[in-house]
Amino acid sequence: MTLRLSSIRLHLYAALALVVATMAAAILASQLGLAVALVALFGVLLRVIQLHTSRRERLVAMLEPVARAAAGETHVHVPAGADDEAGHVAAAVNRLLDTVREQSIAAHVERDLDLALVRETPNGLLVTDAHGLVRRANPALSRLLPVRGDPVGKRPIDSIPVADFQEVIDEASTTRGVCERTLTHGKFDLLIRAMPTADGAGCLGVVLDITSIRAAERARRDFVANVSHEIRTPITAIVGYAEALELERGRLPEDVLFMLDAMKRNSERLRLLIDDVLHLSRLESRQADLELRREAVAPVIAVVVERFRGVALQKGIDLVAEPTTAEALIHPDALEHALSNLVDNGVKYTSSGVVRVAVTTGERGTVLVAVSDTGVGIDVVHHPRIFERFYRVDPGRARNAGGTGLGLALVKHLCLAMHAEVEVQSAPGQGSKFTLRLPG
Repeated sequence: MTLRLSSIRLHLYAALALVVATMAAAILASQLGLAVALVALFGVLLRVIQLHTSRRERLVAMLEPVARAAAGETHVHVPAGADDEAGHVAAAVNRLLDTVREQSIAAHVERDLDLALVRETPNGLLVTDAHGLVRRANPALSRLLPVRGDPVGKRPIDSIPVADFQEVIDEASTTRGVCERTLTHGKFDLLIRAMPTADGAGCLGVVLDITSIRAAERARRDFVANVSHEIRTPITAIVGYAEALELERGRLPEDVLFMLDAMKRNSERLRLLIDDVLHLSRLESRQADLELRREAVAPVIAVVVERFRGVALQKGIDLVAEPTTAEALIHPDALEHALSNLVDNGVKYTSSGVVRVAVTTGERGTVLVAVSDTGVGIDVVHHPRIFERFYRVDPGRARNAGGTGLGLALVKHLCLAMHAEVEVQSAPGQGSKFTLRLPG
C-alpha cells in the first residue's frame, strides 16, 4: 500500500510540475521570447524526470533484498535512503525483515529441540499421514520393534511385521481416539499406544518399553502369593486351636475368655486378609480377561442378598433387592464376589436404614447394578483413592468393622477382568452408592 501511494504521489508531482512549467513558459514567452521559454521548460522537465527515476530505482532496489529474504536468507537489509517516502518504506521493510529473522531463529531453536527430543527419547515414535503411510519414525523404534528398511512412505506393516502395531494404528485412525495394547516381543514387554495427530490428518504411534515395570509387578505378585501361602498354615493352626478352646469355654477361667475372643476375632480377620490377598494376586497374574457370557443378573444378586440377610437382620437393617429381568455379559463368580464385597461394606457401615441392590439400563445397552446404603458415607476427597489396596477412609472405624482394606480393590480388579466399570457416589451422612457398569 505504501509503494502504491508513493507512486501516485510522484505522478501527481510530475503533473503539477508540468502545469507550472507550462505557465512559466507562457510568461517567459511573452517577455523573453520563445527560445528562453523552451530552455526553462526543458530544465524543469529534466529535473522532474530525475526525481522520478531516482525514487523508482530506490524502490526497485528493495525488491532484491526482499526476494533473498523470501528465499531463506536471514541477515538481509534494504538501503535506508533519504527521509522521504522511499526511505520510510525502506525502514518499514527493514523492521519486517528483523522480525522475520528473529522468529526464524526462534523457530530453528525450537525445531532443533523437538528433533533432539524425538531422536534421544527411549520410546519408539512413528507418525502416519491421512492415507496411513509413515511420515517419520525415530531411531528408538528400531530398537524395540523389527524395522525392515526405511519405513517412510509405506504402511507400518510393510516395514514393521507386527500385526498388533498396525491394528492399533488402524483403530486410532478409525475411532479418532486413543487406543493401546500390550504385547511381548522378544525380550521386551511393550505398551503400544496410538492417537490422532493435532492436525487430524494422521496418527502418532508410541511404543513404550515396560519390561522393568512388568518384572517388578511379577516379583511383587510372586512374593505376595508365596508369603500368603506360607502364612496360611500357621493361621489354620491358630484358628483350629481357638475353635477347640471355644468348645471348652465353660471350663476356662473368666479372665481368659476375653483373650480367647480376641484370638478368634483376629485370627479370622487374618484368614480373610490372606484369602483376599491371594484372590487379588490371582486376578493380577491372569494371562487373559475372564470369559464372559450373557446371563441374567437376578440369580447372582439373589445369592448375594441371601448370604448377608442374616447379618442385616441382626443389625436391624433392611436388605432389599429390586426385581429385574436384565441380562449382561458377565462372569457369574466374579460378579458374585464383587457384589458380595459391596453389600458387605454396605451392611458394615450402616447402623440403621436400608441397603438396596437395584438394576437399571445405561447408555449403549450397558447394565447398571447399583448397591446403595444409608450409612455414614464417604467424603468426596477420598473418592479417587478408595479403590487402592489397604486405603482406609477411617482406619479406626474400618478396623472395628473387621475389614481387610482389600474389598474395593478386589471390586475394581474384578470389574477390569469383566470389561466393566465401577463408580461411586457418596457424601458424609448421606450414605453411599456403588454402581457396576456391565457390558450389555
